[in-house]
Amino acid sequence: MNTAATWLRGPAATRTRFGEPLKYKGGLYRIAADTYAWMVPNGSWGETNLGLIDCRGTSVMIDTGWDLRCTREMLSACADITVRAPIEQVINTHADGDHCWGNQLFKGHPILATHACIHQMHHLQPRALNALYHGSSILRHLPVAGINQFGHYMHEMLRPYDFRGITMTDPTEGFSVQKTMNVKGVDIVITEVGPGHTDGDAVVYLPSRRVAYAGDILFVGVTPVMWSGPIDRLVAGLTFLKQLDVALIVPGHGPLATAAHVQDVLDYWHFVHEAIHARFKQGMPPARAAREVIFSPAFLRAPWARWDSPERLVTSAHTLYRHWGAPASSLPGQLAQMNLLRQQAMLAFDLPRATPLVMHQA
Repeated sequence: MNTAATWLRGPAATRTRFGEPLKYKGGLYRIAADTYAWMVPNGSWGETNLGLIDCRGTSVMIDTGWDLRCTREMLSACADITVRAPIEQVINTHADGDHCWGNQLFKGHPILATHACIHQMHHLQPRALNALYHGSSILRHLPVAGINQFGHYMHEMLRPYDFRGITMTDPTEGFSVQKTMNVKGVDIVITEVGPGHTDGDAVVYLPSRRVAYAGDILFVGVTPVMWSGPIDRLVAGLTFLKQLDVALIVPGHGPLATAAHVQDVLDYWHFVHEAIHARFKQGMPPARAAREVIFSPAFLRAPWARWDSPERLVTSAHTLYRHWGAPASSLPGQLAQMNLLRQQAMLAFDLPRATPLVMHQA
């Protein structure tokens, strides 16, 4: 973890939610004066970083957790701050559940997000993930067409979370392009950089404190994923982030970052774009293209070969193909999504050293 940050408190755990050794210490960090990050190692599914900004007696929270327990854990660690500076505003950086399903704990407070984020926020419901978690325990015993691998993959990656009791709580205010809030003299600049990772990605920037909260356009030490695209917008968002005058960046997942980490992710996307496009021109299906790239000597020599969850390239390859004009899946929405994750699971099982290990080990 970056030495410019100060660890304040956090869980005594020596392992991640998925049983992996900690790559960095989790918990609450002070990353600038009155500016905080809740860091969850090692940044895999739902191991989501959150933020808190104390604006001279009023706090602004950046994102909420995937379930109520996760969000409450962060709030408990911040209690001494929020007693003197109550949370009066929430900002959602994008519509993925691990960044907004804790919103209900702030019902009645202003919640801000991009219009595109708000429009996308109901693309997946907590009850659907709860059903998938329980149903996957049956699927893992069906050794046909990778269904058992899909069942294992989903069951283990959802196991740490409890999606019961969550009420979807939408943002109360939307914006497009950019919005600057001045909270008791503290400027908070929220810039829309999506579509990229999702339709409505936003970066939260504090010029006076030289800190940015990147949401999921930035993963550190964890393979990024592009659900929405196009890739040029995602690259533009990362370039914008890299050019900000900041000392520290809080990624959506992974340890605290600097501009050098942003460049690492840009390098990944440039490599992926070129490598997948070469296979697209050969008429290769996207899942096979992702598999070939991951097993290629060039990929295996690169630093991202050691990042968590390399199998996510399957999703990003499908997104790239879609923007290049490939036919859409013949399956309806949710079934197409499940099939995509089935392909990811099958690849994960062929990567025995890929972490988190639980995704492909009994």
